[in-house]
This record gives sequence, structure tokens and C-alpha cells, in this order.
Amino acid sequence: SLVRDGVLHPVCADVFQVGKPEGHPQPLHLYAHQLQALAKGQSGKSYVVTTGTGSGKSLSFFIPVIDRILKAKAAGGKARTRAIVIYPMNALANSQLEELEKFLHGYPPDARPFTVGRYTGQESKAEREAMADNPPDILLTNFMMLEYIFTRFDDDERRVVDHCEGLEFLVLDELHTYRGRQGADVALLVRRLRERLKADGMVCIGTSATMSSGGKQADRNRTVSEVASRLFGTTITENDVIGETLERVTDPLKDVAAIAAELPAAIQRDCHQWSDFDAFRRDPLAVWVELNLGIELPDNEAP
Repeated sequence: SLVRDGVLHPVCADVFQVGKPEGHPQPLHLYAHQLQALAKGQSGKSYVVTTGTGSGKSLSFFIPVIDRILKAKAAGGKARTRAIVIYPMNALANSQLEELEKFLHGYPPDARPFTVGRYTGQESKAEREAMADNPPDILLTNFMMLEYIFTRFDDDERRVVDHCEGLEFLVLDELHTYRGRQGADVALLVRRLRERLKADGMVCIGTSATMSSGGKQADRNRTVSEVASRLFGTTITENDVIGETLERVTDPLKDVAAIAAELPAAIQRDCHQWSDFDAFRRDPLAVWVELNLGIELPDNEAP
């Protein structure tokens, strides 16, 4: 739909499909937070995505990044690294590389719509030379290795840095891990990177499952925006913090008070089975669990 509407480059419809390695590709169905992130990324605004584990935070930055890469290539842009993604652990970078390979499944090695390079210290000299000779569109790394690349004088590493000049996207995954002295180190690295790469218009993106748990949503967004602004050295407002949009599954006409009298019997049942999904939605125990453990409703909808 986004491709048909001209929002995304046409190749995105082929790239962003699930089930390709298994032989039954299906289009991705995006969540609200992924669509919000796409809009901000395409408009050149920095943002932070704070949604739960498994909610697709990576697509919240890879879709706008890869869309930009495809459009730049179509316009005749020269080969260079347009995005750097920084992970706190090599295992996360390795996992992400595997996920991106699934989207690239079926493309010949010499005809891939975009390229990804991993530079985390695990690579052989031949792999590093290949990245220096042929800059990947996206570079996956960790902050220590990025620090080394910027401070050492190895010829291959110098060329890797040179290919990043004019960097368009910088992503910090697991933003909440950068605290204290490590957070200060990363914040200084980001500032040196922006200056060294002449990347004043760089879009900064952060992702985190947990950053602030106290107070109301507006208070949490304010805390996240302040931390992210310090780390990235750019203004990220409360409106640039993208959270989850959750909907109730159980009967919206039943609140905790309405099921209070039925709850003891529901808890004492020996078997928890339902004839159909509607029966589950009306179950007092299901209602109690969702409203107390599952989701947090806005103040004007609190049960």
C-alpha cells in the first residue's frame, strides 16, 4: 500500500516481505509505531522508539533507511555508507545481520538492492579490505569499534570512515544501556562523528524497550527526550518519542469492579478453557489479568 501510494520506493515491496527463505513470501503489515517512525525518518526528524520486545523496533529505522538508500541510488547517488547502526553487543549485530539477510533472500550477490557490512572486530582482514574497497550502504558496529576506527590510522579503517562522509542516519540500538561514563563516552563519540563526517543534517534514531517507568506517559516521554537529546547532541522533543499503541482484547464494557464478584470462582476453576474467543474475552479472570498486568489505559479510560 505504501509503495502504491508513492510513500516508499517500489523495491521496498519486494524487500520487506516475511517468509521468503521458507518459500512463501507475504507482505509486511506495519504497526502504528513503525508508520510513525517512517514519517519522521522521511521528514529528516530524529526520534526514539520505545516499544516492547518483539514489537519490530528494528523495522522502525531500517524501513526509512533502506527507502532512502534505494531512492538515492535511483537518483544516481555515488556509492557510500549512508547509515551506521551501533549495537551494545556483537551478538545483537550478528542477529540483525541475519535478519537483514532474510529480506535479501533471493537476490543475486551482485544485484542486491542494498548492502550491509558488519565491522565489530570479528571480521578478517579480507572482509575489512572489501568494505574499504566497496562501501556498504549500512554499517553495523559497536561503539568501541567505531571509536577505534575514528582514532587509528590503519588505511582500511581510514577508507571506511571516508566512505561515511555526509552520513544520513545514525542509530543507537538499546539506548538505555548507555548510562554513566559509558553514556558520556558515546555522547562524545556521536559529536566527534558528526563533525568528522560533516553530517550536520544526520537523522539520529534511538530504540529501547525500557527507559523510563515512572509517572504518566507525558512524564516518561519527557525523560526519554532529555536523555536522547544529551546522547545525540541534537534536539529530540517529547513528540519525537514514539511508544506503543495498545488496544484491549477483553470485553471493553467490563472493568475490574464489574468482574469483582465473579473473580473468586474464576480463579478456583480447575480448567481454563473456552468454547470460543468471545468466551475468553468475557472471562472475568482474563479481564482482570489484562487490566492489571497487560496494558495501561489512559487516565480518561482507566477502569
